[in-house]
Amino acid sequence: MLSTLSNSSSLLAPSADKQYPSLEGSRTLKPRPSVGKPLRFLLSGCQVLVLDGVALLAAYVLMSAVWPHGSADRREALMLVLSATYVSIGLYGGSYSPALAADAVKSAQRAWLALFAIIIVEALTTVLGSVDTDTALTFVRAVACTALTVGLARLGLGRLLSSTWWQSRGRWRTIILLDEKAMVLPKFAGLVFDVRAHDLRADANDPKALARLGALTRDAERVVVACPVEKRMAWIAALRGANVPVEILVEEMDHLAPVGAGDLAGRSTLKVAFEPLTHSQRLAKRLFDVGVATIGLVVLMPLLLATALAVKLDSPGTILFRQPRIGRSNKLFEMYKFRSMRTEVQDLHGSQLTNGRNDDRVTRVGRFIRATSIDELPQIINVLRGDMSIVGPRPHALGARAGNKLYWEVDPAYWHRHAVKPGLTGLAQVRGFRGTTFADADLTNRLNADLEYVRRWSLTSDVGIVFRTVMALTGKSVF
Repeated sequence: MLSTLSNSSSLLAPSADKQYPSLEGSRTLKPRPSVGKPLRFLLSGCQVLVLDGVALLAAYVLMSAVWPHGSADRREALMLVLSATYVSIGLYGGSYSPALAADAVKSAQRAWLALFAIIIVEALTTVLGSVDTDTALTFVRAVACTALTVGLARLGLGRLLSSTWWQSRGRWRTIILLDEKAMVLPKFAGLVFDVRAHDLRADANDPKALARLGALTRDAERVVVACPVEKRMAWIAALRGANVPVEILVEEMDHLAPVGAGDLAGRSTLKVAFEPLTHSQRLAKRLFDVGVATIGLVVLMPLLLATALAVKLDSPGTILFRQPRIGRSNKLFEMYKFRSMRTEVQDLHGSQLTNGRNDDRVTRVGRFIRATSIDELPQIINVLRGDMSIVGPRPHALGARAGNKLYWEVDPAYWHRHAVKPGLTGLAQVRGFRGTTFADADLTNRLNADLEYVRRWSLTSDVGIVFRTVMALTGKSVF
């Protein structure tokens, strides 16, 4: 529940260090920021730069402690070169953007990307014979230590800046103007002003009223107006010259969940969906998929051949089971699995819930390969074909149900998971949300994990999920 600021609030007290318009018959308004937006923006970027400096120093100390042998002068010289190159790449690539600092994962990724570029250059110079082996080895150690310390520092800073505690310290950055409307909103970090109680008016014909609004909002980073429909245009007209981002709260759009605004021949549109991955991100993910799938196919070839032979000898029928599944953009494709059921009782559309380990449709070999997830390995072929990714939401059969409901009948957001390619493994699986869906909760748990994966995708998370999958393969819920 939001409450308005009392008239005795310290935020309304006059300030000696800043001169705000003094309007006759009204109070002077001043939110809490001690510095203006341009300086805050600069300081936000500088704090990441300073943090990187501390992390680089820590990397040098760590390298000296782990590898004390060798020339100290060489270590110092290489760390200086590494530091100068790293900071230069960071400044050029926007690594010190204040907006990036609060995103822990993206900030760390940007730092690691700069280090990766440095190590590639170093590898090329070593191959060309420009650098001796000892120097190259010391440089690799320096990069490894730097990747660790800078990564931890940036992840820590991002977590801090996005924490509720930190955001509560900057409540003045978001200002809510409440105009004749009692509202209940989720908890947020911001200040709420009842416009009547504080003599604030949306009157584009009154310079003093506009000056009063400007005094209140000029140091804010976001202004949100909650007002009746008939007053929206007046507030827009009054605040468009305030030199601050302004938003109008439109309750009737809540069910549309827009993600942005667009334009069509001069007419405004609402963006309600987007591609979660950019073209460059999709390319990086595809290269990762092909690389991992190729290596996996070579390494697992003996296991694949042995499993194929066991399936063939255990029961009559085909070795592979092909089943229509829902992929990216809701496109159907044939997913491959080792056949784990007797041919005559196979469930092509996945409409029959399995009874876990006691399902009499499952063969002896099938029970083992389902328990160890070996039956899923032929999907490496799907990955190489481009139907699937190594990591992503698991593809579901058309008739899959949670209890007596089809998956999309449980939650309309189910279809949102298909904005990316389905995966051989995924975030839901490593969190233990797998197996038969007997109730609605069995689906919603994994759906929430899938949607989180779509929203927060990164190549780093894909690598992490692959490693966690290896640890989870023997879990009791896998069958």
